[in-house]
Parts: sequence; structure tokens; C-alpha cells
Amino acid sequence: MESRVLNFPSETPTVMEPSNIDAECDVLGAILIDPGAIARVAHRLPAEAFYVHNHRTIYQACIDLHRDDQVVDLTTVSTALANSRQLDRVGGKTAIAQLFSSCLTSANIDQHAELIIEKHQRRCMAKMGAEIQRMANDSSQSIKYCLSAAESQYRELLSLTVTQGAVKHIGDVVTGNLEAIERAYQGERILGVPTGFYDLDAIINGIERGELLILAGRPGMAKTSGVTNVVASVAAAGHGGYICSLEMSADALGYRMISADSRINSRNLRAGKISEPQWDGLVNSISQVSSLPIWINDSPGQSVAQISADVQRLQAEHGRDSILLVMVDYIQLMGGNNSNRVQELSAISRSLKIMARELNVSVWALAQLNRGVEARTTKRPLMSDIKDCGAIEQDADKIVMLYRDEYYSPDTVEKGIAEWIVVKHRNGPTGTAKLLFEPEYTLFRNMAPRIG
Repeated sequence: MESRVLNFPSETPTVMEPSNIDAECDVLGAILIDPGAIARVAHRLPAEAFYVHNHRTIYQACIDLHRDDQVVDLTTVSTALANSRQLDRVGGKTAIAQLFSSCLTSANIDQHAELIIEKHQRRCMAKMGAEIQRMANDSSQSIKYCLSAAESQYRELLSLTVTQGAVKHIGDVVTGNLEAIERAYQGERILGVPTGFYDLDAIINGIERGELLILAGRPGMAKTSGVTNVVASVAAAGHGGYICSLEMSADALGYRMISADSRINSRNLRAGKISEPQWDGLVNSISQVSSLPIWINDSPGQSVAQISADVQRLQAEHGRDSILLVMVDYIQLMGGNNSNRVQELSAISRSLKIMARELNVSVWALAQLNRGVEARTTKRPLMSDIKDCGAIEQDADKIVMLYRDEYYSPDTVEKGIAEWIVVKHRNGPTGTAKLLFEPEYTLFRNMAPRIG
């Protein structure tokens, strides 16, 4: 991927900052002696990463030649600089020749490029700190503005991290396939992290990083409870969860998690109707829930960019793989500026999918269904019932419809049973998993203990 850089001054500072001049000379020398060397670094080493201004100018000439599909060597670079009237500014032909003669091989250009990038990142970090210090001392700006600007700069700094290894040889890919096949052959059927619901895991292969799962249903189907149960389950196993709650407050989610863990009626919790025997269990549940690696943002109108920034911040603080599951409740409440709601939601669903891939997390987004379901004789939802956005069907790796028959037929024989209907599974089967639902505790449970 092409590196992004912060908009800092291009001139070399007068005060010595983090830099590696030798590495810069070695990279430029390697490019001049080996016409193929530029292709190894052009995609990830920006000209702005060079500390010495003359080096930056020379490297930019190399990049321009490479992008125009021209040979990059001593003669072409010197000619390009002369044509743009920059040759004398960088020291003339003598300076270019010195870079050429001082390098014996291009073998180490990748490692030297990394040294340049690392120093560039440190300089950007220092400049960001200085700018934050300046804003902190500027009382003419509101603190809300300053904090927002500081967070924006922090996100830009994180974006300087260079992603490598995007291009893979097919041999490496199929070797990984074979290892997965062997694990499955030996009985390891769950490819991802278990949700806590084994019948559901058997269909969707657990929670897999890099995927977008849509959990859809009409109001009253307990979508929020379902995903919150999953978040709590994976968090109890040590995997972090992030909840973007656009409809429900963090306090309300807290009550639900405590109720599910303690098996105390959620309404009684809110009303303070706790019996003496229940107090010890309640205290234990609060201790248990409070220790889980779960973070909640209940700000209204959040965008995908804001969610991504939150998750990146948590990953920076706790480790790249610290967050497994990102819950969005719900997708139709996400903010945006497009007057065309269908186009806007299409962009949101696509952005959620990209976020899942880029941040290596599993995104579970809740979605509402159209009211047309209510008019049908059969109320079980279809994929086409997803409200406002057909693009969700295309972007999602998995789509699960939540249905409780007792919501429509109180006397049903399926009372207390919820169907998790997997209607789309990009890399596996579809089917229905049945779970027990106890609304008084906002809790889903397996139909029976797992055997074996």
C-alpha cells in the first residue's frame, strides 16, 4: 500500500532531529547502481521520509522516473534533475556521482529503507507533540477543539505505520491452507474463536478476524442482547470487544451484562429489588463483568472513521490483536452527510468491511428489517428484508437473521426459543441454530449442554 505522510514542513530542520543520513545515502546509491532497486521501495518509502532536503529531491526524481516507466540510473536521474533545474541545487553531477560510487550493492536496500522510515516516524511524533503543546497553551481555542485536533493528529501518526507482506506467493498461501485442513481433519472444526453457542459455531465457524457479519431482525428480536452475550463470552475467554452503541446507553448495556451474569431480573436490578441471598452473587457478577476487556462508546451519530480511530487507539495501548470483536448497534443509525440514504448506507457497510480487514477484527453489525415482514403470513425474515441497503448483502461475509416465534404467537410450541438463521455464509454452509432466550435476564443459552 502507498505510505501516507503527515503535512509537515519539507525543508530540513536546522536543529538535528532523529535521522539516519548513512541509510539515506545507501538507499540512493543502491537505486543509482541497480535499475531494479527502486521498485523494491517505491511503494512504501515516501520522499518526505528523507531528512536531508537534497536527498529528498534526488529520491523524488527517481520516483517520478519510475512512475513514468523509465529506467532509473545515474544518467537518467542526473538528466531529470538538470531538466527541472534542480541538479545544481543538490550539489551537481559530483554529488550524484558520489552517491553512485559509495554504494557497492543494492542487497540491503529494504533494511536501509526501514531505518529511514523509522526516523521519519520519530520526527513526526516529535512535531505532533510540539503542536499539541502549542494548542494546550493557546487559550483562544476551546478545549473540545484542541482534543479533537490532537486525536486527529494521533490517527495520522498511526497511519504512518507501513503495512508489508500484502503480496503473498501462492506457495505460502496453500501451505497455510494445508495446515488448516490438517487441523480440521484432526477434529478442530471451529476455525475462529467460539461464540459460546456451539450450534451457531458449527455453522459460522466461530468468530473470524477480517470478516463482516450482519445480525438482522425486527425490533423485539433481542439482537442487542444476542451480540452483547457473544461479546461477553469472548471477553471472558480473554479476547477484547468494542461496542459502538448508537441506540442504547452504556449504563443500559451494563445492566444487561450484570443481569445475564448474575441471573437477576434486569428490571429488579434497576429498581433495586435485590433479596439478601442475591447480594453476594450480584457483587461477584459486578466484579466479573468489570474485569472483562470490553470497551463501550455510546456517543450518538458515530461514523466508521470514529470507530476505527477508537479501535486503533485500543490496539496501540493493548496490542494489535487485543481487540477481536467490534459490535455496531445498529448500522442504520450510523452518521453521515449524504442526502441519499441508500448510497450512504452502502458506503458505511463497505467501510465496515474494509475496517474489519485493515484492523484485523471481526465486525458484527446489527441491522433493522423493513416493516414488510409484519404484513406477511410467515414472519421469518429473508435477506431481502434488510432495511434501506441492498449493498449490505454484497459486503457482508455472513448474514444472520434473528427470529423468535413467540413474539408473534405467544402460544407457540417454540416458546422461549430463538432461531439464528444463517442466510449467507461466504465460505461455508447456511442453516439455523436454535438457542434458548430468557428475556428477564437478556440472556441467550445453548439448548442443552454440549456432549463430547
